[in-house]
Amino acid sequence: MTFYIKPPEGNVSLSSLYQYAETRLLFLSQVHQRWGDDDQVRRITTDHPSIRSNSECLIEGSRKDRMSHFVLRLATLGNEQFRTFFIEAETLLFEHRLQCGGEPVIINGISDFKRHIHFALKYMRLTTSHHTFILQVQKTLNDILRAGMVACTMKETCHHFIKVPWTMVESLVKERSVAVNASEVVITCQTLLLLLYEIFKTTLEFGIKQLSLCGAEDLVSDTRIRQVKKNIIRVFIKHQGGSHLILSSKRLCHTDIENEVPYFPLCMQELHKILSSTSRLRHHARIRYTLFLKDIGLPVMENIAFWENFYCKPHLGHSAGCCHTWEGNDRKRYTYGIRHLYGIEGGRKNYTSHSCTSLQALLPQPLETGGCPYASYDEAELSLLLNPILKDHLQLQNIIMKEVKAGRPNAACKIVLAFTLFIHKEHGRKRCKKKDMQHLEDAKDKRHYTYNLSNAESCNTSNLTLKKEGSVSEPVGKTHCQVIHDLESLSKNMTKNNNEVSLKPEISSCNDKEFRHSGLITKSTTVNDSACIKHCSVNGECFPSSSSVNTPARSCNGVKNDLQVLLCDIEDLKDILPKCNVSRPSQYYLKARG
Repeated sequence: MTFYIKPPEGNVSLSSLYQYAETRLLFLSQVHQRWGDDDQVRRITTDHPSIRSNSECLIEGSRKDRMSHFVLRLATLGNEQFRTFFIEAETLLFEHRLQCGGEPVIINGISDFKRHIHFALKYMRLTTSHHTFILQVQKTLNDILRAGMVACTMKETCHHFIKVPWTMVESLVKERSVAVNASEVVITCQTLLLLLYEIFKTTLEFGIKQLSLCGAEDLVSDTRIRQVKKNIIRVFIKHQGGSHLILSSKRLCHTDIENEVPYFPLCMQELHKILSSTSRLRHHARIRYTLFLKDIGLPVMENIAFWENFYCKPHLGHSAGCCHTWEGNDRKRYTYGIRHLYGIEGGRKNYTSHSCTSLQALLPQPLETGGCPYASYDEAELSLLLNPILKDHLQLQNIIMKEVKAGRPNAACKIVLAFTLFIHKEHGRKRCKKKDMQHLEDAKDKRHYTYNLSNAESCNTSNLTLKKEGSVSEPVGKTHCQVIHDLESLSKNMTKNNNEVSLKPEISSCNDKEFRHSGLITKSTTVNDSACIKHCSVNGECFPSSSSVNTPARSCNGVKNDLQVLLCDIEDLKDILPKCNVSRPSQYYLKARG
């Protein structure tokens, strides 16, 4: 269990340095691709003679191991794509080593880590945040040993625990994997390994940031090191499927795909739609979709599980489509095919996903789904695909159709991506606004309001009370429009008690069939349109009845209000469009997902 705090020392030839780094990169690439299948991860050196012949640089804690790690760390400078891959793959390797090594590896690793922490605090230049983190880790390691958590043999039933600041394990808190109490996280024997994974990842991130503090840019400017870095990046691009690759910060699960479909480009949405309706895809379409899922971050075992989920179901399409199932020899054939696309089987070639150019060049074939809808579909077919996305944005749809007719499918797809980003941005603003409004409502709920209505001439009831819990006792036999009238009268006859403030009734959208009064919602079975129009004219506006961004909302008298959802046009997208250049469907998804 090595945390790679202390840099290596000594002399080494340039060729050996590059060989160590290249071998480690190939190994990390295989770990990243095979993750989720422990047997396949263990077989990496068996399947790859080039890695096996130079595996000395992979012996944990050795001088060559640290050399190969720090050379790759140096190569991350100025390359965000490689940096993301390096942090994720090294964390996976650390996790694999920890799971295979067991208790002795953890004890020895903690001992070495404490010694290297002492070296870092004494000799290394650290930022304030890095120094604080190192001190927290030092205290945490002492607490782990003192609590006897490493040597615990009854991890499921023991009562050992330590407390660490929640900032040390932010991702675990976000995933609800640990309990938080007064800004501290409780770590038990069951979650000890998760803590060590997070410490390693954060240590590595701080280590990469520290490179700029110790003058690493000057080292990279050296001709020899610059050539080594260039070769490393070339190998990375080759073995990760091409320069188009943009790794997702989130590792997807096969159960996540259904929720991610709205972020897919139209070509992949169409493939998923056919797969969902028939539980099958024909051969070439299946390959295209598999490679797309691979590129957006779906590991090989999750990709296999995704297809198994559909191919275990009965075939729902016409008889001319694919009728194979996930049983018998078909199961082995499909599994082999997916692993082959990941470079694990056969010739071990790491296949790339299809580019937009190649998809646009595909001609529609009988019973075979076409490539790019903007290039191969007619106007009626394309409109059916765009309507659920654009809805009432007719201007944008007309512009997209003009681009398609002009033979510019990339430009059409670019507009749809920009629209998607715009809508998600608006959703984010609305969530923030809704959250602020909720805070105000919560503040109001803490007060106690009591309203008394004594005007018997305006209402046929002697009393209408709004309780602290926000419930209204509604008179039996009254219509809802009468209740509205009562509430209007109520607002004029409120009495202020105990520094209470007077509130006007809030009227919701007539289309929503709801009426609101100070946070109260009363469902209505019938609505009188004339009463609604009268009430809207009195109060000036209605609130939008739908939370949909694409549905235009108007008050009952036809006047737009300030809270209405905005319909965007091409002018609203002019600042977003330059950022929407993509050459592959996977790039589209990763940009849309943000």
